[in-house]
Amino acid sequence: MPESAADCRPIPFILVFVIAALAILLGVYAVPKSFSLGVFDAQAITKAAIYFGATMLMMCYVDAFRSRCLRGFVTIALVLLALGCVIPFFGSERAQWGPLQHGAINSLYLIGALLAFLHFSLHTMPSVWRQRLTPGRSDVIGLVLVLAVALYRDYDPSLGVAENLIGLVATGSAILVGAVFCTLLMRHRAQGLVQA
Repeated sequence: MPESAADCRPIPFILVFVIAALAILLGVYAVPKSFSLGVFDAQAITKAAIYFGATMLMMCYVDAFRSRCLRGFVTIALVLLALGCVIPFFGSERAQWGPLQHGAINSLYLIGALLAFLHFSLHTMPSVWRQRLTPGRSDVIGLVLVLAVALYRDYDPSLGVAENLIGLVATGSAILVGAVFCTLLMRHRAQGLVQA
């Protein structure tokens, strides 16, 4: 597995996780429903913030199949995210659950599936696949996965072209910016491989 001591530097990953988690939290809790930014309404801005953070995390998640150190970091990050998903349930009864609580439940299922896939796939996935991973390839795969999810979830055939385009532009821009942030913050991985 092509990994180096550079992968074990915790500070860059901590920065990625903190920025991504803050973006997701701000998107979920801090965007007023009446807020708008030009042609982008509150829903588009919320999705953009969430996808920004999700892109950074997914790029690191894919690279965790290459690096043992990153696998440990990502595992801890996913557990912390799962704990964060419990926040909406405090002080609310089941009868009062709304979209926020149901979204948190779906997120918990997703995080559990990602954790299981990350660890159990190591015993079933051909090692040659993991050995072919590089930081650059991991970043591209993570970016493509998030773009595919965004297109699948956010494209609504019942809406007009303009409405779909506005939402997809906001989401796509946030995903690309998140990818750039993650690449810059985690660039030490590639440098470590070169030095090794």
